[in-house]
Amino acid sequence: MGLWMRVFALSEATPNPVSLAELVSKLLPGTTCHFGADGNGWFSLEMRPPTGGPILLDRYGVQEEGIRHDLNTWAAWVETCDYCDEAPALMERIIQSQQFITMRRSLDTPDESGVERLCSGICRHLATCLDGIWQSDDEGLSSADGTLLLREF
Repeated sequence: MGLWMRVFALSEATPNPVSLAELVSKLLPGTTCHFGADGNGWFSLEMRPPTGGPILLDRYGVQEEGIRHDLNTWAAWVETCDYCDEAPALMERIIQSQQFITMRRSLDTPDESGVERLCSGICRHLATCLDGIWQSDDEGLSSADGTLLLREF
């Protein structure tokens, strides 16, 4: 699993912190959640597993400075993946995203399988709730249910 994961969401809805905290507790028991937010809709979550370093999640709306550029960069990358028949549709989906969620895990991860289960579970949950797709470094783009749509090479 890569160090970074991203969710490209069509919905503008704010993720439900209670649902996220319950999911985190279920996926990796003993993990604590610390949420942050501001009046402009920015949203963050710091997860602290029982062992190892933190996992940081940040939510950005497309109206925030630089986010549209980031989405266009991801869409341009997908456009270069001519080995995937779904690339044009995936590129369009990224361009149409209304929010961009990033998650970064710590390199200090003694429980690799637990952290992987937690991170991919959160991405699947957010992609499901927010009508999105998600990406994991070194793996590729996946649907909400975890089906790999575009493999990274």
